[in-house]
Amino acid sequence: MSAAVHNFSAGPAMLPLPVRERVAEALAPRSDGSPSVAEISHRGKRFLAMAEELEARLRGLMMLGAEHRILLLQGGANLQFAWLPMNLAVGRTPAYLLSGHWGQKALDEARRIGPATIVGSSEEGGFRELPEIGHLPAGCAYLHFTGNETIHGLQFQQPPAAAVPLAADLSSEFLSRPYPYADLGFAYAGAQKNLGISGLTVVIIREDLLERIPDDLPRYLDYRTWVAADSMYNTPSTLAWYVALETLRWIEECGGLVAIEERNRVKAARLYEAIDASDFYSNPVTEEGRSQMNVPFWTVDEALVSRFVAAAEDAGLQGLKGHRAVGGLRASLYNALDLDAVEALVEFMQEFERRHG
Repeated sequence: MSAAVHNFSAGPAMLPLPVRERVAEALAPRSDGSPSVAEISHRGKRFLAMAEELEARLRGLMMLGAEHRILLLQGGANLQFAWLPMNLAVGRTPAYLLSGHWGQKALDEARRIGPATIVGSSEEGGFRELPEIGHLPAGCAYLHFTGNETIHGLQFQQPPAAAVPLAADLSSEFLSRPYPYADLGFAYAGAQKNLGISGLTVVIIREDLLERIPDDLPRYLDYRTWVAADSMYNTPSTLAWYVALETLRWIEECGGLVAIEERNRVKAARLYEAIDASDFYSNPVTEEGRSQMNVPFWTVDEALVSRFVAAAEDAGLQGLKGHRAVGGLRASLYNALDLDAVEALVEFMQEFERRHG
């Protein structure tokens, strides 16, 4: 019998096993030839009922009232980097708080649309701590922050405090814990970390911010178009919607976001404990900024990284190579990953250290 395989991929990430099983069953051929969930019209009753349940479960887990709209879009965070300022920053200057690679990408794209300013950054120190907020520009459109930086491994424990609308990239921590989503003016999250498979981007936008949108945008790039069309201005990623629904059902079966947060806290604590107890491995992020979702770490000798990754793959530990922007190693601990996987990783790390330390 082969050893278990554990998937630490930063995304697309692993699905919960019950969700994989339900999706497999939903896609399996039927003896009568009836279509699967991926083959039905998005305008038909079956899919519309599923879409209604999907939004209701999302709204419930996020504890959002009628003042926020939920959009189910495509294009990932990279599209939102430009789509957001095109809609909400006309005639205003957006502010950006930088805690890593993805915040910088969001800023760079915003500056292709118009002026944007940095009001805090921890880049000078190598993104090892959370930045502090400086002076916001007059008439600030919004304050953008990246809730969790997958590459540098920094996470805001709470949204920054600011007297302007908050705009958050929550892709890699979405639905990983209870969170004050209602305090945000705008947020976006790719589904491929904690909500299923790639091809779906969840956007929330506060109703009053829709009034800022200029009337001369292409229809596709106007958030109001998608609000009016119930996120179906064009054919949606129907399979991704279905997988998201099954994932939401699984989250609730686990006990909701409170239980998911505890599950994630224990996993992260176990891995950080092993890193901190070793002179062979290191994580440079300050304790208050450490991510529970993505844990980058380094060996004492960078030349050992490739050997670590290869040996880990042989041991059934996949997806541990660090991002090319920073090197090293990285373990992503998204909702679906079990504590058993982290224990297997820690055991492997300790054995690797004994051999190479």
